[in-house]
Amino acid sequence: MEQPAPPPSGKTALPLILLAAVVQGWSLYGLHHAITWNHWPATHHSWLIGLYALAVFIPLTMQLLAEHARAAALWRLLAVLAGVYFYFGWQYGSAVFSAVPDPFRAVAHFSFALELSVLWLIALPFAQVRLTAGHWTIQYPLLFATAWRNKLALAEAALFTGLFWLLLFLWQMLFHMLGIDYFRELFQEPIFAYPTTSLTFGCALHLIGSIERLTSVVLEQLLNVLKWLGLLAGVILALFTVALVLKLPSVVFTGQKAIGAAWLLWLTAVVVLLVNAAYRDGSASQPYPQWIAQSFRVVVPLTVIIGATAMYALVMRDRQYGLTVERVWAFIVASAALLYAVGYSAAAWRSRTWFAGIARVNVVVAMVLMALIAAALTPLLSPYRLAANSQFRLIRERGLAAVEDKHSKEPGYFWVTPLQYLRFDSGRYGRAKLQELAGLQTGKDAADIRQLANRLLAQTGRWELPPKADSIVEVAKLRVFPAGRILDVNLRDVLSADLASPSRGFGFLDSMDKAAGLFVDLNGDKAEEFVFMNDRSGYVYEKRAGQWVLAASLVADPAISSSRYGWDLFRELAKGNIAATPPRWNNLSIGDQKFVVNAH
Repeated sequence: MEQPAPPPSGKTALPLILLAAVVQGWSLYGLHHAITWNHWPATHHSWLIGLYALAVFIPLTMQLLAEHARAAALWRLLAVLAGVYFYFGWQYGSAVFSAVPDPFRAVAHFSFALELSVLWLIALPFAQVRLTAGHWTIQYPLLFATAWRNKLALAEAALFTGLFWLLLFLWQMLFHMLGIDYFRELFQEPIFAYPTTSLTFGCALHLIGSIERLTSVVLEQLLNVLKWLGLLAGVILALFTVALVLKLPSVVFTGQKAIGAAWLLWLTAVVVLLVNAAYRDGSASQPYPQWIAQSFRVVVPLTVIIGATAMYALVMRDRQYGLTVERVWAFIVASAALLYAVGYSAAAWRSRTWFAGIARVNVVVAMVLMALIAAALTPLLSPYRLAANSQFRLIRERGLAAVEDKHSKEPGYFWVTPLQYLRFDSGRYGRAKLQELAGLQTGKDAADIRQLANRLLAQTGRWELPPKADSIVEVAKLRVFPAGRILDVNLRDVLSADLASPSRGFGFLDSMDKAAGLFVDLNGDKAEEFVFMNDRSGYVYEKRAGQWVLAASLVADPAISSSRYGWDLFRELAKGNIAATPPRWNNLSIGDQKFVVNAH
């Protein structure tokens, strides 16, 4: 078994921390410069994101593990971490970044950075325990203390860096009042900001790590405060679970979700956090008075109901709307929450010691989460691939019914249809599925789906109005009279395009259930025109050289329609009460001037 190397002195650790900070600062500046001037690696998204992952996480890992610099295992771990994180960045850059429109890249980047950060925070304590102990045997007290101290040190370093920049802001403002803007301009330069911020953060980590007693005291105080907040969390859990159980039967039998899964998962996460604050590393056999400790044994198993309900809500959402990237991550979080709930419930009653077994549950769930997050950052379990496959399957199964506007059905989602989700929100995988639909020849509504897919592939921006996808869907459902008549392909295309075009001024898409189509000869030329109308207005199309074109508009006579409250458009059309009547007064032409005679 490899023995741990003796830690270097502060004089040895500090230069390593500063060196890592310098490398990080100048690396980030170099990548920023590449983006600004559009040269390599900014021109190759896979390289760009991969190098960003290295520049952020590898120097930071070196700073936190500088005390183990003499151990060969550290450099092996850094090499493995660098290879894995560069691959994650490469995969994201090639599969997602290139396919995400510019206005939405910031959201996608934040999500990706958050995923990498969570994985890093979970995995880092295991590496630190390995370097400290010299073997991979899990020592939970050491793992617990290391994980909490990492988060505390990073938070304090971030606070220190923020205060440092506030002082710089004060500095430049004071001189600006005197008309000296040199410092303002200097502090805004990326070549100053990146290296300075990295060096400041590294120095803060060194200062915090060198005062071990202070860190331990702050951690002790934090956990002690959180422990007592657990009482309130337990009351909320108990009261809410009772209310939820009373509503569950109607929820299950009606197929509706009782509450958003996100809030249920937040409740479970808060309970897990506060129970851990009380349990700590297992050294406190009785963190609460006896009656409170026993109450927790009863309350904590209620998280199983919360976790199961959250999973049910997600499953119902998936069945109705298919998977999205966010929903895949929600399933991962819900799975972890359910594991925590079941494990903690077993730990609450398995032995007489207070929550004995939590340590084992925490380690198992952490390993499961590491595996799931790592797999989700590869094609194996990529949320973008799973979401694209789910939306594609939804379209193939339901046809046009799947691409109806979902704004009223699923509030909070800015995308409109599964086709648009494939085009703009599921990366390279969605584009591939959309191209497959663009060549679709068989299946439900294949021709219409194919047309919509081809139009979306040609669309460069998410919010381009023409062509509007749901116009084709609505035209396909239009009621046409006389009964038995149908729209030919040319008329359907022209009407769909006009409905999607704001220049036509159409106001029908929000009330297409009140619109009708009518074939009728309006001008006595023995050829039928097509009238698209509701009970107030409409448009007239006629054939010219074999093509349908917009020829005229019509509006209800206000002198008559205002008194016809019992009149129904569809009833009269079904009865055939239709006639094309010439006007009582012809128009008057005098030279090039025309006058329209309106009857009184």
